[in-house]
Amino acid sequence: MQKDRAPLAQLPTPLHRLDVLSRAVGADIWIKRDDLTGFGMGGNKVRKAEYLIADALRCCADAVITLGAEQSNHVRVIAVAACRHNLACHLILNGVNGDGSFRGNLLLDKLAGARVHRIGSASERRGAITALVSRLRESGRTAYVVPVGGSNAIGAQGYVDAMAELAGQLAALPPRPTTVLFATSSGGTMAGVLAGRHVAGLDVGVMGIRVDADEGAAEGISLLTRDAAQARGASYSCAPGDVPLVADYVGEGYGVASAECIQAIRQVYRQEGIVLDPVYTGKAMAGLIDLAHKGAFDGRRVVFIHTGGEPSLFAADASTVDALTRPAGQA
Repeated sequence: MQKDRAPLAQLPTPLHRLDVLSRAVGADIWIKRDDLTGFGMGGNKVRKAEYLIADALRCCADAVITLGAEQSNHVRVIAVAACRHNLACHLILNGVNGDGSFRGNLLLDKLAGARVHRIGSASERRGAITALVSRLRESGRTAYVVPVGGSNAIGAQGYVDAMAELAGQLAALPPRPTTVLFATSSGGTMAGVLAGRHVAGLDVGVMGIRVDADEGAAEGISLLTRDAAQARGASYSCAPGDVPLVADYVGEGYGVASAECIQAIRQVYRQEGIVLDPVYTGKAMAGLIDLAHKGAFDGRRVVFIHTGGEPSLFAADASTVDALTRPAGQA
């Protein structure tokens, strides 16, 4: 599959121990720095974009369409990756900043020259894609549609690669039972991790901390894992009931930062100088910290995959900013 990549990321990303946080929560916590993939402000979506953009070029597309929430990390990376390869980029976005300003990921989308098409809600996505593909075709364009989060068997190949990379890094450490933990939503990263663990023969546990309340997530990830493995010539499947999802830290919903998420962002920044975001990594770290305090990782090494997303921190709403900046211990 490597020949099907359009290289963007700076790899391998570092793996290092979080010494202060480990002492604070009583667990052996390491971090895989996929926030440092080094393209378009980094994150896990860069690994996926390498394969998706390569496939768009293989299909002789001259335009890319993708979609997501206004502060989507995926959308931000696809926009600049398309620009780099001289592909027109159209973004179908739901959710609007209250003051209409361009902040966070949306500012970077515009900086990349992407054309933004706003819709009212995620339920309008399918119709908006169909109409846009038709308009582009009528104007002589060949459009390539990238799904939400880059979550298909092509995009998931980025995390099949990542698990082979992690296997090499773990091999250089003293042997210890290990759990790999990260935020998950659309499921492409999870599917790639599960398929990649099998392909690499890596003996680690996997835990995906959900950041939204999609009750059908496990079934979709199960199918996507099978397809991602098949793309590498491997036969592997994971039944929906065996997909290792944890839904206890979603809070009030996608994009709504819980008090625990806020505290995790504050704690990791103050103790380790690492920025987390209020949509994905903050919630995943809140889950890790809570589980560590409960003894869930006793005797194990935990590898937290930092999936990026820092730009969304700079588009946080007023209530989130207030919570983040309130003195510790003040309600």
